[in-house]
Amino acid sequence: MNTKSMFRTMALLILATLLVTGCGRKEAPQIAADPSSKPQLLNLQYQVVGNILEMTYTLQGSPDGVGIQIDRTEIDPYCQCPGLWQRYLEDTPNARQVGSEGKKLVNLKVMGKEFLFRVRAVDVHGNIGPWSKMIRATGTDLSNQ
Repeated sequence: MNTKSMFRTMALLILATLLVTGCGRKEAPQIAADPSSKPQLLNLQYQVVGNILEMTYTLQGSPDGVGIQIDRTEIDPYCQCPGLWQRYLEDTPNARQVGSEGKKLVNLKVMGKEFLFRVRAVDVHGNIGPWSKMIRATGTDLSNQ
């Protein structure tokens, strides 16, 4: 193997490694569905009080039932981008939740650690809505303020 060929091989290995481990979208592909059939997460409001992230929202969609999915990740310390998203909470779709205001309290557990959350609606038929904008939340100790 000559020097040029060895250089190309090393460059391809480095490029492949960067593509696999680099920053960017880190989730499985989503199935495309008719936009009119997607459940919706409306009026998402949030605030952090101490170590609690409080979210309020309204769900719209199938009258048979709509629920929510919440994913969480941490900031990757090397690239300062979101790490791998993991399912944090999933509410079973319920007909009583359609059109009414919902509330979720999320314990941030680790004081001073920054988390990112995203939320979306899901219905009983498996249709999923779009992800919300990322929510940044860091727990703080209210007793020291």
